[in-house]
Amino acid sequence: MRLLAIDTSGRALSAALAEDGEIIAAFGADEGKNHSLTLLPRLERLLEEQRLRLAQLDAFAVTVGPGSFTGLRIGLATVKAWGQALGKPLIAVSTLDAAAASSEGYAAPLLDARRDEVYTALYRGGRRRTPDRAVAPLQLAEELAALRQPGVFSGDGLRPYQQLFQQALGDNFRLPEDGNTLFFAAAAARLACAKYAAGEFADTAALVPVYLRLSEAEEKRLEALQHE
Repeated sequence: MRLLAIDTSGRALSAALAEDGEIIAAFGADEGKNHSLTLLPRLERLLEEQRLRLAQLDAFAVTVGPGSFTGLRIGLATVKAWGQALGKPLIAVSTLDAAAASSEGYAAPLLDARRDEVYTALYRGGRRRTPDRAVAPLQLAEELAALRQPGVFSGDGLRPYQQLFQQALGDNFRLPEDGNTLFFAAAAARLACAKYAAGEFADTAALVPVYLRLSEAEEKRLEALQHE
């Protein structure tokens, strides 16, 4: 069984090919949120290097958020088009689940939610302990410091707040052992392989991004309607 997983949910872009649960090829690029321009050319190169065509894959996986509104739409639109054109199943993976999948102890991925917040959830041994939420970094840092346990941090929300979390957690602040804080497609591919084996496929028509909240544009539009 071969599948392709893509992650366009944040600042960075990544993709991974998996065969029978093992990653056979992957790439990651942190070139800003230009996913609509860079995704397809990089995927074509990845497939060419493995001498594969999309039609030879058994399924497509995508991270569904939370994350960048635009990035999530690009990823979902891409895999939906592939699935419909080729008759292949789709697999949805939480961005936060993928970001925390390789951590053995406590992990709190930090995804940029803008407006001085991060999207996060708490994990232990790769297993979710809390639901997704948007929270102020200072509040989260205080909550995690109170656990008095080592915590692993990753995600595109880490860079602007890393010093804050380091100060709050001290020696309990950790980065992933492999140094990967941005590229989650490989982890998403492994999770997707397990879902494939369990028959956990997404309903293409019902597959939507996990936003957690309205975009700024949608909030402004609702606010304007309320004042009409």
